[in-house]
Amino acid sequence: PHEAARVVITMNPPMVEYRDSEPMNSATRGRFLAYHVPYIQDPALETDALAAQINNPRHIVNEDTLRKIVEFAHATRDDGNDAWPTLSTRNLAILAKNIDYGASPKAAVKNALHANANPNQNPTLALEALGNYL
Repeated sequence: PHEAARVVITMNPPMVEYRDSEPMNSATRGRFLAYHVPYIQDPALETDALAAQINNPRHIVNEDTLRKIVEFAHATRDDGNDAWPTLSTRNLAILAKNIDYGASPKAAVKNALHANANPNQNPTLALEALGNYL
């Protein structure tokens, strides 16, 4: 291969929130450099990144609503909320497509919570808190 050639492989870590992820075996893991990429910690930065992605080339979700959705997603990622499904940045981009298809923001968030819930998680608890955001 060319000296500038690179292979990039991504995977979710084997954690509860990624229910189908298996740990990579040590022989395979030893052939790669691993980098952990956390969620964007600043809701304003995540809102700006999502707005650039989903509101281009046309406007789908207004910034105030998107900010509230991102703040709610950050609450689902809090370690103290293990009973809640976690909403990732990717989940929020998909959620925005549902809004574009005609769902209300609250309905789109509700759908994302149910779609991402593990059997031991209760999306209803998260929905009750949703009223504080949307």
